[in-house]
Amino acid sequence: MAKKKKRKQHTATDLPIILDYEGEPMSVYDPIAIMPYSEPPLTERTRFKKLNREQKAAFKSLVVSAITHYWETEKQIPFGESMADIRHWLTEAFAEDYGILLKEDTELKNYLMTLVISSINKLLKAERQIQEKKNP
Repeated sequence: MAKKKKRKQHTATDLPIILDYEGEPMSVYDPIAIMPYSEPPLTERTRFKKLNREQKAAFKSLVVSAITHYWETEKQIPFGESMADIRHWLTEAFAEDYGILLKEDTELKNYLMTLVISSINKLLKAERQIQEKKNP
């Protein structure tokens, strides 16, 4: 039998191409070293009723601003899929700002619907007052 040819066992581990990334030299061929690392934010999962007063007030202001924006763009009451989208966006935004991920339970859904109705009623009342001032 013929002998197998020996291949070169020693390859250079030091690659000649080096980047200077934020003052630190790194190899181009090491993608993990190039990628910036940031730890995922710690989010606490909790129910709406367990929030304290300040957190509930912050969530309420976030909801009112989202509902106001939706009303100004769509001129419709959010219901069904659009309300689910708003609720999902609100929970993500609250988690980003405060590090608390709210559980989407029935209490949160009922609170949001009550807040939607009262917010839209306030917006309608303000629009009606503006119309009355323009046309006495």
